[in-house]
Amino acid sequence: MVQAVAPVASLLFSVVLLLIGHGLQSTIIPLASKVMEFPDLSIGLAASAYFAGFVMGGIISPHLVVRAGHIRGFAVMVSSMSAAALLHPLLADQYAWILFRFTTGFCVAGLYLIIESWLNEFADNTNRGLIMSIYIVVNYAAFTTGQLLATLSDPENFFLFAIASIIISVAVMPVAMTKAAQPAPIAVVKLELFKVFRTAPAAIVAALLVGSVQGSHISFAAIYAVDKGYETLSQAPVFAAVFVIGGMIGQWPIGRISDRFDRRIVLLIISIFGILGSLLISSFDKAPFMLLLLMGGFIGAMVQPAYSLAAAHGYDHAETEGYVKMAAGLLVAFGIGSTLGPFITSIMMSYFGPDALFLFPAVMLALLCLYLVQRIVRKDAIQIEDKEGFDLAATSAAVGGIVTPELLSEEDKYVVVPNEWEAEPQDEEVQEEGKLDEEPESTSNIVNPEE
Repeated sequence: MVQAVAPVASLLFSVVLLLIGHGLQSTIIPLASKVMEFPDLSIGLAASAYFAGFVMGGIISPHLVVRAGHIRGFAVMVSSMSAAALLHPLLADQYAWILFRFTTGFCVAGLYLIIESWLNEFADNTNRGLIMSIYIVVNYAAFTTGQLLATLSDPENFFLFAIASIIISVAVMPVAMTKAAQPAPIAVVKLELFKVFRTAPAAIVAALLVGSVQGSHISFAAIYAVDKGYETLSQAPVFAAVFVIGGMIGQWPIGRISDRFDRRIVLLIISIFGILGSLLISSFDKAPFMLLLLMGGFIGAMVQPAYSLAAAHGYDHAETEGYVKMAAGLLVAFGIGSTLGPFITSIMMSYFGPDALFLFPAVMLALLCLYLVQRIVRKDAIQIEDKEGFDLAATSAAVGGIVTPELLSEEDKYVVVPNEWEAEPQDEEVQEEGKLDEEPESTSNIVNPEE
């Protein structure tokens, strides 16, 4: 294991720093918004703007990276994300914060893409599962650590925003100094949601509805705790973190169970448990804090793996050459749901109080259950031997780029290969030996799959 991880250790260290800073930001921004008495609608719009930026980043950033190069692209996005963190306390305006969150989401998507390109460069069919599984665990652990750092100071103070900015800024160092080889091809995907929907409708519908649920939980869990009377500094960030911890614990065992049964049935069962947990937590006026954490962790363990099951179901029905397209469709559907969820939740919380954070997801999960029952009745399950084995890396919503069950191929029409000018210059002796027969192509010659 050490030999497999050693070449990507510096990249994983960058991921750790990025996700700690990102987790800290994601927790203190809604809490600071609450302290500054921003309207619930503005808080919801800022949360939605992050996910909208994430979707746009996933679509646009591959072109930017191909043009500027991986290291330069990484540096620009880290700098932009770090600046956005510092701008929040310097410009305490609710509308400006919406723009800052959009910028952060865009940068996070691009940074995930670059890191995953490098990780895929070092992966082959013998160690890919190990490397990418470690990567996902690092994602969850680092993000949770960042959330817990929010307990160090009051959320509206400049201190925590500065800490987040510093940690994010330092993340550029391991990548800038890496001796890693040219990263793997970057996936530039033509979005064909209707074709993907026809391939696996249950997967797309589940990704959309689960996105609305997870986006709401991530954005408003800390605010829910404050509105219910728990401590802003010591308790609200911890409650927000238990959703991620519960999801991390539930991902693998639930995914492996779905390998042996119809994934739609497993998704239906965990959705029902998610509904029951949401209704239970909403029935308490103010539960003891430890009970609140247990219920939050249980809901996270049921809801967080739902996207993974939806993605695995989608890959089960996709041809190998359609994995990239399926991955893009799932992420876009999830992103749309994540964008709409916080906005709708903010409106409902302003009218019905903090319990709307769990009542709205309960409604979304109920709709998902109804749709799944209809699909289970109408469509037979795929045979177990025809399934793709559950791949944590390829199905986790924590991943920002296009990660598929199989390594990307340069022959895939949905893959854009970085230009030769991005590689290190070759010396004259190599050219004289005829090892470089052609001049580097310009960016205008890159085939865009949308053309």
